Amino acid sequence: MIKKLQRRLTLLLSSVSIFLLLFLLIFPFLFNRYSLYSSLKTALTTAVNSPMHDYNSSGSYPVFMMLVNSDSEVIDSKGPDFFLDADTKSKIAKDAISKINEDEKLFSSINGGKIAYLCKKDTPPDNFEDKSGHFDNDKHSDSNDPNFTDNTLYRIAVTDFSNEIKSLQRLSVLLTALFFILSTVIILFSRCFVKKSIRPVSDAIISQRQFISDASHELKTPLTVIINNIGNLKNLLSKENFGTQSIDLIKKNIYGIDEMSTRMKHLTEDLLNLGRLENWQDRKEQMQPVELSKLTDNECMYFEPLFFEDSKSLDYNIADNISILGDAKKIKDLISILLENALKYSVSHTSLTLCKQKNNVILSVENDISKELSKEDTQNIFKRFYRLDESHSSAGYGLGLPIAQEIVAMHKGEIKVKSENKKICFNVYFH
Repeated sequence: MIKKLQRRLTLLLSSVSIFLLLFLLIFPFLFNRYSLYSSLKTALTTAVNSPMHDYNSSGSYPVFMMLVNSDSEVIDSKGPDFFLDADTKSKIAKDAISKINEDEKLFSSINGGKIAYLCKKDTPPDNFEDKSGHFDNDKHSDSNDPNFTDNTLYRIAVTDFSNEIKSLQRLSVLLTALFFILSTVIILFSRCFVKKSIRPVSDAIISQRQFISDASHELKTPLTVIINNIGNLKNLLSKENFGTQSIDLIKKNIYGIDEMSTRMKHLTEDLLNLGRLENWQDRKEQMQPVELSKLTDNECMYFEPLFFEDSKSLDYNIADNISILGDAKKIKDLISILLENALKYSVSHTSLTLCKQKNNVILSVENDISKELSKEDTQNIFKRFYRLDESHSSAGYGLGLPIAQEIVAMHKGEIKVKSENKKICFNVYFH
């Protein structure tokens, strides 16, 4: 399911990014093309609107002008024609006359757009006669005359647009190559980004499955004991006579049911507490000033006899007048979890320190242990139901330290663990 989600998100992100990339690359190409053609049309329009023999081609484009008749014959010309030969001139004239029809102006090109021209109808001046003396305005002017000749002339402004065409072609090749390169980068980046983004979701699903498995395993043992004890009670109650031995067995089974029920109660309470702490709404509760020094001292005084009864020692060094904003009950639970954990796993000695360094309040609980913790242990020690190998036979469920971590997170702090020289130390930082 995660892989399917990852593929879909990668496809979606890549498609949107590539579409935006395509737009960003096409836009400068079209803008550049539009600018070049606008400049070209402006130059040609200026040329055909100016007196033919008074116009000087001094702009960005070399403009050659021709005056042709309706038979595509060149009557007059002016301007640089180094980029044209006689055949090309004739080709331009025939192309313009065939396309202009009823239009007053025509913008077109030949040779794949390399030679651009603008053609405009131009009425000849009075008494105009071409160089060959073919006609003037007074001759053959009657359209009903069978010998009528069309006296319309055409001004054609021609320029070399080949460099600009090559420039556009190079730009298109460059943008195409850039598109494919950046598309590949986008696809690779999208895969990495999506994979990293959904990792918390993947971890959450894995944690949820592991949690269900672990919770089922932890509940299975007390439920099995309860069911077996109930079966034993049924067998005993089916007997008509109860002896002393039967009464003792009934008591043992009832005691077993009571003990397993209590363990299940504690387990469900821990799970509910952990769930409440993970709810962000609980973390938004209004924090109150907490006298951390006094609260910590009271907890140490409560646990000191318990350490003594277990032939262990508890030393504590608590700085005076340290206060933080928080939930007093949750802070008390945090200290109780850390001290209870030390009482359970320490060999002989535990020390607690509370001090203030700059803007941080630091609570440290350190105790000696019989076996050095591995790197895997220190990484997994805050995971739900995680217990060290030697602790599987204990009454705990491995939820204490995860609850402690959530309490610290609720107070915008952090908790760290380190193990060296057969000692383990939990450091809680309140910022």
